[in-house]
Amino acid sequence: MKTKPKFIFIIGLIALFGFSNLTAQTTSVYVTAHPDDWQLFMNPNAYNSIKGANEKVVFIHTTAGDAGDGVTNNHYLAREEGSLRAIRFMSNTFTNQGAPGTNMNQTTVNVNGHQILKFSYRNAVMYFLRLPDGNYTGTGYPTTNNQSLEKLYNGSITNISAVDGSTTYSSLADLENTLKSIVQSESTGTLKFNSADTNNSINPDDHSDHLHSSLIMQDVANLIGGVTLNLYSDYDIAIRPVNIFNNDLLINAGTWGATASGISDNSFFSTWDNDHNVWLYRQYYRTVPPNNNPVVSVLATDPSASENPLDT
Repeated sequence: MKTKPKFIFIIGLIALFGFSNLTAQTTSVYVTAHPDDWQLFMNPNAYNSIKGANEKVVFIHTTAGDAGDGVTNNHYLAREEGSLRAIRFMSNTFTNQGAPGTNMNQTTVNVNGHQILKFSYRNAVMYFLRLPDGNYTGTGYPTTNNQSLEKLYNGSITNISAVDGSTTYSSLADLENTLKSIVQSESTGTLKFNSADTNNSINPDDHSDHLHSSLIMQDVANLIGGVTLNLYSDYDIAIRPVNIFNNDLLINAGTWGATASGISDNSFFSTWDNDHNVWLYRQYYRTVPPNNNPVVSVLATDPSASENPLDT
């Protein structure tokens, strides 16, 4: 009987604040330009976020990754399926509970007047904005009216439309405020953003979409305030020392295999090849705390990694 008041108090807290606010103490947001970016450049960090106790994970895919195809074929849908399978795979590797299968609670949500595709799976949520792939240099593609995030960010165009015609963002501010609303609707507790490093000396020769998705989200971080940034090197890590080992490497390979199966099952080349697989052995990022004082790039994500090459 002595525990009854405490029990009633806890129930009252849940009713007042909501269950998620009591459990999700950290919200990690992974922002990538294309639906296969985070698997190659932000893992095993993404996996560890999914596995993290009291952590909610939000994946925001800014472009459709359509490579200029638009909706002339289902390439963008294949890449989305790859990302969804990857998240299911990660979520089901460390729990003894019955898996929810392929049910990912698909909905279309209205955010600031924009219709956006959303999926939910356990402690993860996924958003697909389906903006046009901007091409490596940001020139865009004729099929999607040469639109790109870089052009929107630099003011070369004033608006940008989703490839499926679901919505149009009337300005950069419109897009950034929409992303801000997504983050604020999902976040509880400490907030962390994961995106591409926009420092060219650290992350050289990266894709325009990677860089400008990150620049936009860094603007969003400044709008929200108090956000920790994890900034990742992308293509260039292929030539850097291997730093992913043991179980982390197995997780990376499995996550990428799930991604590749989603693409190939939809009749497109899986991209399971040497050019892509080389990234699975590496993850390089640096952390910028909320006070904007950068920390030296983090290399070792596995305790068996004996030396940080940046220490030389």
